[in-house]
Amino acid sequence: MKICEIRDLDGPNIFLRLPAIKLEVASDNGEFVVNSAANAFVVGEPVSDAGTETVDPARLMALITEVVNVLHDRAGQTRPEVMSRPMEERHHYVVAYSWRHRRFARTLGALALDIVVGDIAEIDTRIESLNSILTSPPEEDDAPEMVTAADCRVPIVAITGTNGKTTTSRLISFILRHAGNVVGLTSSAGVYIDTEQVLAGDYSGPSGAHRVLEDDRVDVAVLETARGGMLLRGLGYEESDVSVVTNVSADHLGLHGVLTLEGLAEVKSLVPRMTRADGFAVLNGDDPLVLKMRDVIQARPFLVTQHEQTEAIKRHIIDGGWALCLDDGQIHWYHDGVSTVLTTLNDIPITFGGKAPHMVENALCAAAAVLALGLSPDQVREGLSAFRNTSRDNHGRLNVYELNGATIVIDFAHNEAGLVRLLEFAQHYRKGNGTLVAIIGTAGDREDSVFRALGEVAAKSADIIIRKDTTKYLRGREPGDMLQMMQEGVEKAGKGIASEEASSEREACLRAFERVQPGDVVAVMCIEDYDFLLTYLDEHGTSVS
Repeated sequence: MKICEIRDLDGPNIFLRLPAIKLEVASDNGEFVVNSAANAFVVGEPVSDAGTETVDPARLMALITEVVNVLHDRAGQTRPEVMSRPMEERHHYVVAYSWRHRRFARTLGALALDIVVGDIAEIDTRIESLNSILTSPPEEDDAPEMVTAADCRVPIVAITGTNGKTTTSRLISFILRHAGNVVGLTSSAGVYIDTEQVLAGDYSGPSGAHRVLEDDRVDVAVLETARGGMLLRGLGYEESDVSVVTNVSADHLGLHGVLTLEGLAEVKSLVPRMTRADGFAVLNGDDPLVLKMRDVIQARPFLVTQHEQTEAIKRHIIDGGWALCLDDGQIHWYHDGVSTVLTTLNDIPITFGGKAPHMVENALCAAAAVLALGLSPDQVREGLSAFRNTSRDNHGRLNVYELNGATIVIDFAHNEAGLVRLLEFAQHYRKGNGTLVAIIGTAGDREDSVFRALGEVAAKSADIIIRKDTTKYLRGREPGDMLQMMQEGVEKAGKGIASEEASSEREACLRAFERVQPGDVVAVMCIEDYDFLLTYLDEHGTSVS
């Protein structure tokens, strides 16, 4: 038996609605060898190395659970809430239990697994050390970082999804600020109180949420909530008032035991599942995996769609449910049997009049979230109309410039779905015999197939491809590896597209900018150097966002 991980999760997670300790074990063939001492321990018999036995996964998880419970008994503590389940990764299994004291709970977990595998030396001394931990002065991080519902004094809007999280979070924050609120925003770009950045970096996990929720200036918390934070640390709060799920598409599959879209959707569903029963979960009705989350939430679903209403959405509206539906350029708000026109695409600049369907999606999700919070339609309209895809309002997200008669599109597209959307949008700006240049590349913590897919997608739409390497986001890859895999995808498309390589994002972009002619379009998957590139374009080009 292989012990894979002992992880402390600070808030609600895919296993429990409480802070949890995750014990993950695995085997090569689905059978597990355990020490018979574990059976003696749970029934109160003298513990000795009495040999081993082979058990199936169900018995293994039951045995670990029993040992965890008895250790709590021996330490004089109430038994925790415990659950067990298989993971998507073959022959991997988890037992998770709730905790209130980090050092105690982690030490107990390590001891439980040692007992199961037969590492029972000085077991009584080790159990006594559990009591010593509880009676010693607490360390600063012994308590879970989660902000409880009782301690939370402001409404929380939590946003998740594969693509569009940051734009949606920024737009929600902007509309709320435009309506007079002081907003605490967490995102992959940092933590902001009102318009002041108080922390730089990716804070789409519990640390960012804690920073916002402890700030007395904040009226509303807007929390971008990413997959990684949920899997590695859990949520930073006990419950939200409004949640948003933008979409679910392939990204980071193969990491942290999540192998399939369905598994990724389960992770994302944690955010709407932890929304209050009297709150709203904003769900993208155009994404089947997101729409299906209605089955696991307690909150009221608020559906959004930019396509013809499906039977599910029609039934939802007939039953008095809340929805935003796009119809012939108008956004209709359905609520409690009433229908009103909220606004039009022409009055939402980030959609470029509907040329950017993914921005329409983001706008619908953001509008629904602030309506769910109680903002008036006028406040929502005003906020939507004032927000721009500029380097100021939406840094690095579909920022469009004119440069020497050509069009430059900078976007944080970081996966196949994002690249498809970026290139479809860029086609609108090609003029006459203009050339479409696609600058492609992403971080190294993706499966090999992702890089080949990027090359193939680009080759089907672009005239010239520049494959960029990275220094900041190799994440275990060797320089040049990703370039080669993207080239394999280009060649698979079989269209004979001109394909170049560059050692960095900056090199790729500056090379393209120097060569552009009037009518050309350069579409950039920009994940690493957008601060420099946007400053360059603000100085040398003209924003048309």
